[in-house]
Amino acid sequence: MTASLPKGGVLDAGELARRLNLLLDFEETQRGAPVPFAEIEQYVDEHGGSLSRAKWTYMVSGDGRRNSDTQLLRLLAGFFEVDDAFLLEDTDLPDRIGAQLALVRSIRSARVSGFAARTFPGELSPDALRRIAEVIEQESRRGGAA
Repeated sequence: MTASLPKGGVLDAGELARRLNLLLDFEETQRGAPVPFAEIEQYVDEHGGSLSRAKWTYMVSGDGRRNSDTQLLRLLAGFFEVDDAFLLEDTDLPDRIGAQLALVRSIRSARVSGFAARTFPGELSPDALRRIAEVIEQESRRGGAA
């Protein structure tokens, strides 16, 4: 990237966490299982970086301050196969990830609605189930339940 980027990029801890979690969700949809931390740690290590479980936990939770390790952010972008800018700059979500996550949100919304229908058989009207699905979709778009 350019030398003018601030060390660690411009994303605050919360936004970086949101983006990392989007990438983790995307990978999970591709693999059908969550990404093991050990796999991320191994990739980072093999490419000359260092990532402890504690640091990873802080990064994905958004706790703490902005990450100042540009090399680590670039390695993580490499692991997830996205442009470095996604973790270093205030850029848009890559199209392939955005499209897949939209599908994931729809599937999750349908699962929750189905769960509600099974849990409260005959107690929830079709309109109530639609409203539940709408709320889930709205929250998902805002980043609350993706």
